[in-house]
Amino acid sequence: MLLPVVTASDLRRLPLSGGLPAVQPGSGRVGINVPVNVYARAEPLTVSATVLGFPVRIRATPVSYTWDFGDGASLGPTRDPGAPYPRMRTTHTYARPGTYAVSLSTTYAGEYSVAGGEWLDIQGTVAVESSPVDLTALAATNVLVAP
Repeated sequence: MLLPVVTASDLRRLPLSGGLPAVQPGSGRVGINVPVNVYARAEPLTVSATVLGFPVRIRATPVSYTWDFGDGASLGPTRDPGAPYPRMRTTHTYARPGTYAVSLSTTYAGEYSVAGGEWLDIQGTVAVESSPVDLTALAATNVLVAP
């Protein structure tokens, strides 16, 4: 009996979405020389299909994240998706004022199961790009004000 095999090319055809990049502060305006918190929101995806007459389940799990901060700096690949404030595990500090496009590439690994059998690894991974998030880095000046 010939059982189906799922490949990385099959994994690429799944409706995988790039992880959603979250940036804090969320206003889209950040200060220069102040760490900006970034984290990825990406969930595993399971899809069911029939292949060669067999029920097949495919599971794609995010395994790494690569950030491009739009100013020539990047972070990753890292297995850490980061976390919301105050657990600032993945940050970036802008040195110059400007508008920057922050993007995230989420890499997925896959597994598949044929007819309820054991989960088998899919050889290779698939990287999915997010839509960029625009940030404006601003310079600020401290001013003392009398009460």
